[in-house]
Amino acid sequence: MPTILSLEKKGSLKRRKRIPGYSTIPETSRATKNIVKNYGKAICNFATSQIAIPYLTQLIKDDIQLTDFVAYVSQIKESIRGLHHFRSILIENNDDSPLIIKYKKLFKEISEVFIKYFSVNWIFSGKVLHKQAHLKFRFKMLRRIRCPELFTYLKNPIKDKDDANKNQI
Repeated sequence: MPTILSLEKKGSLKRRKRIPGYSTIPETSRATKNIVKNYGKAICNFATSQIAIPYLTQLIKDDIQLTDFVAYVSQIKESIRGLHHFRSILIENNDDSPLIIKYKKLFKEISEVFIKYFSVNWIFSGKVLHKQAHLKFRFKMLRRIRCPELFTYLKNPIKDKDDANKNQI
């Protein structure tokens, strides 16, 4: 049985030459790939920062301790890998304890504060590469956070394909 190296030498198996800095994946698709993950981690960073403390003290009701909430957010930050993980943090399940439900409601409220007042600064002063895409989806993220039951997609695939076709013409 011939090995890969012997096939390469004979020329029957050729590797595709890559052009540095060029990708076959469209720019619009690459720009929106990690938006939900980026926003989720930025919201968690904000919720655990000193800047959020005045907002959290106003939003905290009942028997929630600030330190416990910060510990909860620090724990869930590592679990955000995409849209469905972020959505599960926002939706209150039947099997969640009453304290976790309160944490999720508080997390939704602090997420709204972040997107309304701090997200533009985060986009333009942070390491975000696709600034225009993150800015464009800011209001979609706000709507999805307010109603996470409908948070099943970020981009409309049919509309985005039409827009991509228009840009190619």
